[in-house]
Amino acid sequence: MANNNIIHLPSDFNTRYPGASAGATETVMNLARTGDLLVRRIADLVQPFDLTPSSGLVLGILADSESELPPNEIAERLILSRASVTSLLDSLERRGYVRRRPHPTDRRMLLIELTDVGRQIAHEFRLVVHRHQKEWMSTLSEEEQHQLIHTLHRLQAALAESPI
Repeated sequence: MANNNIIHLPSDFNTRYPGASAGATETVMNLARTGDLLVRRIADLVQPFDLTPSSGLVLGILADSESELPPNEIAERLILSRASVTSLLDSLERRGYVRRRPHPTDRRMLLIELTDVGRQIAHEFRLVVHRHQKEWMSTLSEEEQHQLIHTLHRLQAALAESPI
């Protein structure tokens, strides 16, 4: 099993790396570790459905959408490149989970829609994943969960504005 201990940096970290912050670095490293652990757990859950976490997210986004979506909007929501989303869509289309169709007013665009099979798979795997997510997050109170969401939103906004 993976080592799930919190990462702590040496006490002389700030001296060895002038201008750095041990607290900031520890936070980033532990946040990344937690994200990786969540992705691995979700990968284990969606594997029986022959999905990856990313392909599951595509199906989930489409299932929650009130209409078809263009690939670029899916890419933006997932923070993935268009090429990555195209690859995911190719795989999902081959399995009959999504369908590409021409945009009704813009011939340059395609729209992506779930098939009935894709909608059913999305529902089935999300039942499993959401049940586990509830269990994982039960370690935090509702207030702590809301605070974490707020904190992550602030961090995401700062990262989006960062020049690098």
